[in-house]
Amino acid sequence: MSDKHRNIDLIDKRPFFEKALGFGLKSGILDQEKCRAMIEDAAKGTVQVAAFFGTSHLHADLENARQRIVNLISLYLEQTFSGDLRKAAESLRDNTFLSHSRGGNEMLKALHALPDSTIFGDSKGQGLKEFQDERTLAKPFSLNAYRKELKSREEAAAVLAAALWFADDMGVERAALEFAGAETVIRTALLARLGGAEEFPGRLGFARLVATVRDEGVVGGKLKIPRQLLDDVPVEHRDIAGKVRREIEKQDALADAGVGLDSLLNLIELRYFVLEGGLEDADGFDALVSKEWSKVTKGKEDPYSRLTIFMCIAAGIKPKTAVSETEARAMVRRVREHGFESEAVLAFIRDAAPFEIKDNLLSLWEDEFLPEAEQYLLDDDDLKFTRAMKFLKENCNIKLKAATK
Repeated sequence: MSDKHRNIDLIDKRPFFEKALGFGLKSGILDQEKCRAMIEDAAKGTVQVAAFFGTSHLHADLENARQRIVNLISLYLEQTFSGDLRKAAESLRDNTFLSHSRGGNEMLKALHALPDSTIFGDSKGQGLKEFQDERTLAKPFSLNAYRKELKSREEAAAVLAAALWFADDMGVERAALEFAGAETVIRTALLARLGGAEEFPGRLGFARLVATVRDEGVVGGKLKIPRQLLDDVPVEHRDIAGKVRREIEKQDALADAGVGLDSLLNLIELRYFVLEGGLEDADGFDALVSKEWSKVTKGKEDPYSRLTIFMCIAAGIKPKTAVSETEARAMVRRVREHGFESEAVLAFIRDAAPFEIKDNLLSLWEDEFLPEAEQYLLDDDDLKFTRAMKFLKENCNIKLKAATK
């Protein structure tokens, strides 16, 4: 007998209000007088709800309003009493019918008031009335769906609150956070604490901060952010900050010495909150992240200078923007003996070149220059390097000997 009752309960898809009402009548918790009072209240409420969402004169709107009320009361009772039919029936006995409907509506209003994302200033996808309209009729919440949505929004609110605390702690104006992700604000604040920065950085400051953390915060090939950095963080924000701290350690490749600063910044910058800077900030950023590139190119950015540098690296000699004929011949001899060190060229481009031209430079070397260079410089029939030198003079900076008088 008990097995049958369990099976019936599992497939009972009636709204929770109807289950509680049926249980109350069957168990004697509710009597006919209370049922008549609920019917009178329901009639008043149905007209009010129908008028709010449409009109109180159309049969369809009245029927929809009845269903909305049932859904609201079901949500309220099931959430409040965690599915306990006896307690729900007792609540129907001890309180007015419409108070339960209002309780369900207050639950929806409170849920809508919570943020549905962790982006500051992110406008909600639905207005309150639109949200109520959908969630009382077209897509009413089941208890599990409601609790899942509530948990998600409460977590978003907690992350936003933690980010505001860090922003206030470092003196960031609230207006500057518009459309910023809360997690990015927390991430930057933790990195700033680790690197000893006293304010949120602009783009140049962020690059310097990352460079400092890589120089000073990496021990034994691993980045560790001490837990003590969170000692002053309020308890309610500490778990969130701790989670972000662990994500920085594991995900952001700050301890990877094989990744150049420019490449690393391009990889992680969107994960952090960086204040807007002016032209001077941008120029300083480019200079900082491309120090090695600037050191080698000496400001010469023409294709001939770049290819000369690449050719030097491929031949295993110190890179220059121009070489003598003697040096050029030495490069031909080296590549004929050892081959082109193409991987060294690719590594130099990836690690040192400004990000915005990396792809073009990789294509210039791999797709355009190298195939032809191998054809001319590795031609064993060119015993006097005639064709090889002609190719290099056409594509690189070869300093010619001054003509003798």
